[in-house]
Amino acid sequence: MKKTVLSLTLAASVLALGACSGGDSKTIATSKVGDISVADFNEQAKTLAGSFVLQQMATEKVLSEKYKVTDKEFKEAYDNYAAQFGDGFEEALAKNGFTKEGFKDSLRIELLQDKAVKDTFDTKKYYEQMKTELNARHILVADENTAKEVIEKIKGGAKFEDVAKEFSTDTGSAQKGGELGWFSVGSMVPEFSDAAYALPVNTLSEPVKSAFGYHIIEVTDKRDVKDIGSFKDEEKKISETMLENLKKSGEIQTVAKDVVAKLVKEADFKTSDKSLQEALKTLSITSEEEAKAAEEEAKAAEEAAKDKEEKAEDTEKESK
Repeated sequence: MKKTVLSLTLAASVLALGACSGGDSKTIATSKVGDISVADFNEQAKTLAGSFVLQQMATEKVLSEKYKVTDKEFKEAYDNYAAQFGDGFEEALAKNGFTKEGFKDSLRIELLQDKAVKDTFDTKKYYEQMKTELNARHILVADENTAKEVIEKIKGGAKFEDVAKEFSTDTGSAQKGGELGWFSVGSMVPEFSDAAYALPVNTLSEPVKSAFGYHIIEVTDKRDVKDIGSFKDEEKKISETMLENLKKSGEIQTVAKDVVAKLVKEADFKTSDKSLQEALKTLSITSEEEAKAAEEEAKAAEEAAKDKEEKAEDTEKESK
């Protein structure tokens, strides 16, 4: 509910701002050191909250154009949230300055977003993976270079379990030689699961990147799972499971961001308000583009620092 609560907090602020602009007074606050005008207040408010509200509205616009939330789906989700707080639900909203209607608006966007994310799932592949359980071991490290070093050590003759104990940052499996035991699809983060299911038995993987770092995986055994229903019977459940796994891992935000970014680009939003142009630009950037920009920025900063250091050394030499 944290994401929903944040949305409502900012939305409530904007509603309050709208109320301020509706009166006859040109001053919102007076003091001995000067007054605060409604115009100045609203301009600051637009800067602070306007970008978020525009992004929220644009997100709802592109999602609701492609996806629909039925009254039954909405009621079920709303009732589930309310049940989590019991009799304290309305009090929880009120304490944070929320209204029921504001909460409902934000919840509807969340449900639309869930549908958009589900649209990206390969449920057929998941179903095929359901038919098999894996026994595997892994070594988790922080960066790709270390992962490559680990692979070279194992290929060079070092025992997997010894390298796992020395290098793995997964405290749950490191001292067991990286052993994970038997697991089924959905038990691991998607990147790990997809890589593991694609591996032949007793074959070392290339570095596999996930939110936790870089994995070196080896599947040691496979076994069939019996009594799996038909794909038609299982598809809806699979979709819900995949969504829940994304939420548990925290990766739902990245996937949702990329889905919305693509839809916003296709919608081609424009605004003449310069203070809000950056908000639309940010909304249309995918996580991959964001990461690349951050990498380029870090590289530029590193080069600038190096240049500064070299100039300082040259200046020091000249002074001597």
